[in-house]
Amino acid sequence: MTGPNQQPPGDGVPPSDPTVAWWERPGEGAGQSPAQADPTVLRGNIGAPGPYTAPPAATPYQSGANPYTAPPTYQSGANQQPFAQQQFPPPQQFAQPQAGGYQAPQPQWGAPPRPPSSGNKTLWWVLGSIAIVAVLVISGIVFAVNKATDSLGPDSDKWAGDYEFQKGKNACDLVDLSVLNQWSTTRETTTHTEREPYEYIGGGSYNCDAKNKDSGRNADEASLSLRVEFKSDTGTESDYARWKSSDTSTTGKGHENGPVSGLGTEAYYASEQQIYGSIPNDYTYIVAAIDSNVSVKVEIEVSTMGSYDRAEMSAAAEAQVRKAMAALKK
Repeated sequence: MTGPNQQPPGDGVPPSDPTVAWWERPGEGAGQSPAQADPTVLRGNIGAPGPYTAPPAATPYQSGANPYTAPPTYQSGANQQPFAQQQFPPPQQFAQPQAGGYQAPQPQWGAPPRPPSSGNKTLWWVLGSIAIVAVLVISGIVFAVNKATDSLGPDSDKWAGDYEFQKGKNACDLVDLSVLNQWSTTRETTTHTEREPYEYIGGGSYNCDAKNKDSGRNADEASLSLRVEFKSDTGTESDYARWKSSDTSTTGKGHENGPVSGLGTEAYYASEQQIYGSIPNDYTYIVAAIDSNVSVKVEIEVSTMGSYDRAEMSAAAEAQVRKAMAALKK
């Protein structure tokens, strides 16, 4: 055993020196001279004369430090070669990256590169062309719509004439309802409606209905109805033609009809009598006329136990037609 101040025996390497790997130590009984040492084995100067100088202690994980410690010598027989004489490759040393070597590219952040100026000019040219085409297309559509609107606009020549609808006019003001007083003096009901003409097809109408009725059993009654229709662009047949066809279709006992002269372009009358004897008799008289763009019809109906005066009813009906036409003429 060697004391703390004694030189280590043998190869002069202290067994506790951590800087010497286990493969650098000679096995027990090794007698090979340093001159015959294999040059591939590290520390080929082990065993050379001279005092041993321990290398400086290596910091753990410092580059060049050997973290391995020598394991104990394993011998299984007389011919087993010591571990120290076995040759093993040294631990692989990984080289550190050198300055100026390969560097991984770093991501670059920021705005994307600006395209070439020629590309911007082309893009603006295309966008400008599209805008011009869009303006032209929209202008063409607006022009076509305006033309279509003009062609579909109001054409009053198709329904205009010598008479016109008067806004705010009460239909019952077109006639004189006091004519009913000669048959019955008490007013029971009065109704009226006015329909303005349509902008694109014309038309328009006035309707008035009034009824007088006296009190008592089998009392006299008298009513008057006014129909005024202006020409429209919805058909070729006038309201006057329809009325005439309906009012003059029934003939026979108690029914009469015929033309009326001096009233509008054309006029007719139609009368009907229904005699009952024990109850009031019914008498109806109609006068209708057409002139220019208006059709007018007045119907008077009387229910009475008295006699029938045809001339009186004819004059009253014809007078109310003339009055209404005069009120609506331009």
